[in-house]
Amino acid sequence: MRYVSILTSDRNLDPELWAVIWQAKAPKDLDLLCAYNLAGNKRVFIWEADSVAALQFMDNFNHIGTLETYPAFDRSDGWRAAFAGDIEAFENQMTKSARDRGIMPEQLLKRVKESLELRQGGLDSPTREAARRFAREWSARREDANYGSSQ
Repeated sequence: MRYVSILTSDRNLDPELWAVIWQAKAPKDLDLLCAYNLAGNKRVFIWEADSVAALQFMDNFNHIGTLETYPAFDRSDGWRAAFAGDIEAFENQMTKSARDRGIMPEQLLKRVKESLELRQGGLDSPTREAARRFAREWSARREDANYGSSQ
């Protein structure tokens, strides 16, 4: 499982932080993919592990600051398509992802169609405000359709 952890700690406590982390022994399954120091008192760790021992190791950071940890799901391809305005790449990625998760073909087609409609509407909108308005209208149509089908 991949995780993103955000450590907030007082930089004056860095000597204690380093001593605590060097003292602790990381389990073999903990794979630190990236670590970033952000401006201010925050650090970000992107890591993978499958054991409780790895989560307990990361808990060592809480002795020096506050560590918030979240499971992370890679959606980079979809975001790359959005940044590039590449609706075709998004459709391909979404279809593959839904198939990989075992979504039934009729559900898959519905999800892809709805998602493409939203993204194409955003892509075609002349302004940020128009894009937001389109998204609100799109959401309302979906809500109406779902409400009508549940009665």
